[in-house]
This record gives sequence, C-alpha cells and structure tokens, in this order.
Amino acid sequence: MEYTLDIEIKLPRNQVIEKFNNEENIKHWQKGFVSMEHLSGVKGKTGAISKLTYKMGKREIEMIETITLFDLPESFHLTFDAKNVYNIQENYF
Repeated sequence: MEYTLDIEIKLPRNQVIEKFNNEENIKHWQKGFVSMEHLSGVKGKTGAISKLTYKMGKREIEMIETITLFDLPESFHLTFDAKNVYNIQENYF
C-alpha cells in the first residue's frame, strides 16, 4: 500500500523543523508513543537506529526506526520495522 498525506502548517519552516526535530515532541503526533531508545549510529542523523515503544490498548508494540536521510530543512526519511510491518516514511518541508 502506498499513500501520500499533505499537512499544511501555518508556521515558518524553521519553527516547524525545530518542533519536528525535538524528540520530546514525538508524543504529540505519534499516537500511543511511550519511549525511544537509541541503539546505534549518530543519534538523529542518517543511519541512526532506535527502538520505539507504543501502547495500543493493552498491547505494547516495539519497532525499529532507521533514519535513511537526514537533510533538514528540506527532508527527513525513515523506515519503521515491526512484526509483520515495514513502513517507509518520507517527510518533505
């Protein structure tokens, strides 16, 4: 499945990037987010790998996030890998 979602944010791009790139703000746009554990690579840069934990009802879900492109303020791409799920996310600002 492939889809595109456009979200217009009425703020200057530098303010959006600042909020987006702050780990403390993840809980505001990722439903069920519990924690993030850095596993390898330079944290927040291309190649960095982290374990994300989510609470969905009574279930706890863990997934591995890999930053595949860190090119702010232009773009930020990631992959998410969990049991039976592989997601590619490309963010453009």
